[in-house]
Amino acid sequence: MSLIEKPVLVPYSDDLKQGVFDFTDTCFAELGKKFEPEGRHGFYKDIGKSFEVFYCLTTDDQVVGTAALKKLDDSTAELKALYLDKRFRGQGLGRHLMEAVISEARMCGFRTIVLDSMSQYKDARKLYEKCGFADCERYNDNSYADVFMKLDL
Repeated sequence: MSLIEKPVLVPYSDDLKQGVFDFTDTCFAELGKKFEPEGRHGFYKDIGKSFEVFYCLTTDDQVVGTAALKKLDDSTAELKALYLDKRFRGQGLGRHLMEAVISEARMCGFRTIVLDSMSQYKDARKLYEKCGFADCERYNDNSYADVFMKLDL
């Protein structure tokens, strides 16, 4: 049995694209959702242009976590693509991903980060709250989301 290397946080680069697609597809399937890069998730086809920031956790040449920021306006970014392989949960790596994008948001001059989620994702909500996010009003028309949160930076 081989040891799994500790995941390393790296900025997205195009050589990680297939790994991001494979990882995202697996995460969506575990959540009972379908990853549709040719449809409603088309923004994944050009990650560099679709996101202000996109981080990957990698280990053994595999993507095992992601977190991103999408610019909504000059002062507001939206947290996107926060996923972590279930083998690595409970080790502080989700928090590490969150801290990285929050720090990057500050450096980019954003004053607020918003996110949408679903109430069934209780562990994710706990993480958001630990990182300082609080409930807010609906800010988009995502029909799947029933949780809306924001963090003032």
